[in-house]
Amino acid sequence: MNFTYRSTSLLILVLAVFSWTACDVGESGSDDGPDFDREAMLANFGENIIIPSYDALVDSLNEMATAADNFSADPSTATLQQLQSTLKSSRLAWQRVNLFNFGPASNNLLRTSLNTYPTDTARIEENIDSGDYTLGTVSNQDAVGFPALGYLLHGIGANNQEIVSAYTDDPDASERMQYLEDNVDFIQQKASTVAQEWSADQEDYLTMFLSQDNLGTDAGSSLSMLINAYIQHYERYIRDGKIGIPSGVRSAGVARPQATEAYYAGYSKELALANLQAVQRVFKGITFPDGMNNRGLSDNLEAHDETELVDEIESNMDDAISSVQALNDPLSQQVQNNNDKVQSAFQDLQAVVGPLKTDMTSVLGITITYQDQDGD
Repeated sequence: MNFTYRSTSLLILVLAVFSWTACDVGESGSDDGPDFDREAMLANFGENIIIPSYDALVDSLNEMATAADNFSADPSTATLQQLQSTLKSSRLAWQRVNLFNFGPASNNLLRTSLNTYPTDTARIEENIDSGDYTLGTVSNQDAVGFPALGYLLHGIGANNQEIVSAYTDDPDASERMQYLEDNVDFIQQKASTVAQEWSADQEDYLTMFLSQDNLGTDAGSSLSMLINAYIQHYERYIRDGKIGIPSGVRSAGVARPQATEAYYAGYSKELALANLQAVQRVFKGITFPDGMNNRGLSDNLEAHDETELVDEIESNMDDAISSVQALNDPLSQQVQNNNDKVQSAFQDLQAVVGPLKTDMTSVLGITITYQDQDGD
């Protein structure tokens, strides 16, 4: 009798502990299987992808700032070409980090500060003419950043000699040069601030990103913030912003070639391709800059025995990359002359959304927290 009582009590205790543990695992979202380490995946994202990508952007912007100083000291076609080249390098570096619009990037309005397009050329010229402006305000949101520099370095003359003349011979040449330098400084400061906030040597956002309190899948957890930023960026800023709006698919059927990302510089397709490749690397967990295979979202799905979903997403991403790769630059001209091909690329981009946004998030227990604009 005594043995039965103790056995029953022990059984009840074991079941209670098991029930509590199971409940705790479910609520924290740590049910990825015994062979998957979510903290290691997040560490790979933070330490081997996000921070090195921000550091590379800052390095590129430092080179652009040096080139801008050289152009200001000696405006010539040679120094202009060097500045144009560093601008392109910086815009390509931006494609590796713009999908991480959470935490420091969101808090510092990095995307709106660096890459609101199409740029407002009338506002830029008004600022130059008056000399009275504050970069970073809402009224100047579309008169700063990379698109503004694209206009200032590519769009104010029919050729580089005419562009140089705008900085040397025009009545407002000195004011234009000042606006150019102010924009370079503004971009550099914004990106440096975000990079410093991620860095372990500075604000150390990485520690919070990897803290035990943030390892679940609930809204506000690190994985939730990353995946929401990742999918939102893909939908709104790649599928729609880079391709859908210029081609007319996402602009009421009216093609808008001037809405391409690098309209004045003429390498919009190249930027879109680089951004898509960055999205694919995050899914696979490929490190930057060494390109090593590490833990990514695909591994997290495979821990749930979702190999078929991984194959579907990777296949659709490959198709989307191939379609964008087949486009031509300047993309604005292709929108005007062969828009069917651009719209076809949009459809391949669209095919990624469902498996990524609906199926992947369902498997991983992630809730989409950003507001849909017009559905999938």
